[in-house]
Amino acid sequence: MDYSSFDSLGIPNLEISPKGKFSIGRMFVMINDAKSAVLGKNNRCKIVVGEGASLIIGDKIGISNVTIVSTKSIVFGNNILVGGGATIVDTDFHSLDSEDWHSANDSKNMKSSPVVIKDNVFIGMNSIILKGVTVGSNVIVAAGSVVTKNIPDNQVWGGNPAKFIKMR
Repeated sequence: MDYSSFDSLGIPNLEISPKGKFSIGRMFVMINDAKSAVLGKNNRCKIVVGEGASLIIGDKIGISNVTIVSTKSIVFGNNILVGGGATIVDTDFHSLDSEDWHSANDSKNMKSSPVVIKDNVFIGMNSIILKGVTVGSNVIVAAGSVVTKNIPDNQVWGGNPAKFIKMR
């Protein structure tokens, strides 16, 4: 990693498993402090990479007060902005079977599926990208969206759940 092209305003919360893979490309900017309070977000970025998981971040990426949790795989392409308070996860965190909750089967039956965010993407503030999603190149995700399925290239999506709005 070329640390001369890494800029963090404030201190992030990083939880990287020794058996996880975490890499950052060139020109990475992370905002973690009151400088982004204009958006009503004054929390640090939280990045979690679990045991055997990977988080690969490409070149020219900017994130503000974002939560990213990888239990399997999350890959960012290049030239991406992720707005304040957005969350990107590749897991449900729990089994979806209520019989498993509060037991050893909960984490054992938890589902995870890779997330891919391709090049030239803007993810608006407070958006959520869920497990198994690929966000295509040249995509805009409107603020507050919940992305539950793949978004093809060159589209604008928004809402909860996120739906197609228009072509770019």
